Amino acid sequence: MLSANASAEFSAAIRAAGLEPPADIEADGLLHRFAANGKRGDDAGWYILHCDGIPAGAFGDWRTDVRQDWRADLGRQLTPQEEAAHRDRVERRREQVEAERRRLQAEAAGRASAIWKCADPAPDDHPYLARKGVKAHGLRVHDGGLLVPLREGVKLRSLQFIDLAGEKRFLAGGRVRGCYYPIGKPSAVLCIAEGFATGASIYEATGHAVAVAFNAGNLLPVARAMRAKFPAATIVVCADDDAATSGNPGLTKAREAAQAVGGVVAVPDFGEGRPAGASDFNDLAMLHGASAVKRAIDAALLDGTGDEAPAIELVRGADLKPEPIRWLWHGWLARGKLHVLAGAPGTGKTTLAVAFATTVTTGGRWPDGTHCEPGNVLIWSGEDDPADTLLPRLLAAGADPRRVFFVGDVRADGQSRPFDPARDLQSLIGEAQKVGEVRLVIVDPIVNAVAADSNRNAEVRRALQPLVDLASRLDAVALGISHFSKGTAGRDPVERVTGSIAFGALARVVLGAAKRRDEEGGGRILVRAKSNIGLDHGGFVYDLEEAVVQGHPGLTATRVFWGESLEGEARTLLTQAEVAEEPGEQGATQDAMDFLRALLEGGPVPSKLVQRDAQDAGHAWATVRRAFKKLGGLAAKDGMRGGWRWSLGPSKMLKESEDAHQKVMSTFATDEHLRGADGAEEELL
Repeated sequence: MLSANASAEFSAAIRAAGLEPPADIEADGLLHRFAANGKRGDDAGWYILHCDGIPAGAFGDWRTDVRQDWRADLGRQLTPQEEAAHRDRVERRREQVEAERRRLQAEAAGRASAIWKCADPAPDDHPYLARKGVKAHGLRVHDGGLLVPLREGVKLRSLQFIDLAGEKRFLAGGRVRGCYYPIGKPSAVLCIAEGFATGASIYEATGHAVAVAFNAGNLLPVARAMRAKFPAATIVVCADDDAATSGNPGLTKAREAAQAVGGVVAVPDFGEGRPAGASDFNDLAMLHGASAVKRAIDAALLDGTGDEAPAIELVRGADLKPEPIRWLWHGWLARGKLHVLAGAPGTGKTTLAVAFATTVTTGGRWPDGTHCEPGNVLIWSGEDDPADTLLPRLLAAGADPRRVFFVGDVRADGQSRPFDPARDLQSLIGEAQKVGEVRLVIVDPIVNAVAADSNRNAEVRRALQPLVDLASRLDAVALGISHFSKGTAGRDPVERVTGSIAFGALARVVLGAAKRRDEEGGGRILVRAKSNIGLDHGGFVYDLEEAVVQGHPGLTATRVFWGESLEGEARTLLTQAEVAEEPGEQGATQDAMDFLRALLEGGPVPSKLVQRDAQDAGHAWATVRRAFKKLGGLAAKDGMRGGWRWSLGPSKMLKESEDAHQKVMSTFATDEHLRGADGAEEELL
């Protein structure tokens, strides 16, 4: 039996986490449910507790996504054996909880689908809607109350019930985190609000599409989902101003969500004489009309904050202290800055990046003989496997593997998915800060950090900003790997970087790599194609050699062998050095295959964009189609009315539970409809 002290500690820990603990706690090692909010019939809370050995357990709330492990204070350190046994038990508990949550969510999704299919469309004069002054926008009626679907893309995950009195509850066991209800058709501006009535008021007043997040705690997950799907949209997080509640959770959570996705915050302005209980945009619409709602949203879009009018701070130059550039490799790699390393296929760009990582992890010397301060390195690659390619190259080069961290999968909501630099860079900052002393971050290829059109300057600049922020926050070199566009030899090296000119413009330093003709001495060269913070001429000769991986007999990998230094402008050095392209169809097809691998590595791309990018890169369309076939590429329709999308294989963005024929990439699904304000079917994006 669990001791009274341990039981009290466990109960106190639950209460400290903001949950209402159960009256009686069973310490039998089994999963138990309880009403974490103190409401009868609500069993979103859970706990597991055991008393054999070291009293320990875990608890949480599936609705709010609270989860916390607990262990009794024994007044001493655990032995290594006890620590190992405890970790093993924690992992088994975690698996048990996640399995139960997945089961409950699956059951809830099934019940939600059955209820939704049998429900009737909600009329605009439903008592709740009439009281709130909004239209139905696709809701349905069940037992007299309203049904609000909780969706993740096209998938129905759960339901919210709103009875005639306005009381709200969620379907038991259903998923809430990351789910939303869409109103309207997204365009340049996308709003996010907590409740349905609030979201409907915003849509009716502004015409901007709205994602209803259902509660303040879900604003951030929904904002991240919207940013991933609509990278170029301006996201407005419409706060509930909970001024009467300690900490103002509505406004606090809205600001957190907006900051995480580069959005803005809109706050309802009630003016003087604000009635008690008035907090959201539906309250504002009821008190002052739709025009007041529109003014608040427009003000947020205009000043970029939605709070007070922006105040511009002017700093006198004499009050600043001049600071030198903090170089990791003087003149070549600057801490806190974004860099791009570009070159044609076969120049060993990734192996060059590995050589940089080796120098950093060992505190070695750069090609010019200067010493490097030792530090840690983060590597994400969408093209090479860490175990069979990158690690052997690092070991062959002499890197310290203890200082190298490969960016793996992302775990969220009890599930794992591949790391996506287009949506996960902000989260990576926190993990990198835990590692500490990160000096170099490699993103290969950098185009995968852009979820939007990589040929549009504004979209590329917006998409790369998280990578710029990562470099600044970590005080590290951010190095993105890219390609030279085909058929651009002799042009300005910065203009040759594949995609929008913004890749080269946003980077403070652009490095170029090329093969040398035999008459030029053979091998390869590395040059500074551009530098906004130093000299932009000169370079080094290097070559690739095969080396045995020490400690692993029979395992070989390529590494960089540095040669002499070079003088001259980058453009001249590259023009003199580059090997002429091999004539004939075979060489052109191989180049097109390299182009497609780089373009499609991050997931499906509309065939029209593939064709445009291929044209910009100098590839004949017939050659690209042959290359696509040789790669075993897949072409699929984007919904019933959408265009064709090309991919290298099954899309990484599709969850295992999704049907293979569902290729809808939009968050607001093309095949899903809601009723508009005029009662007609309104297509969602």
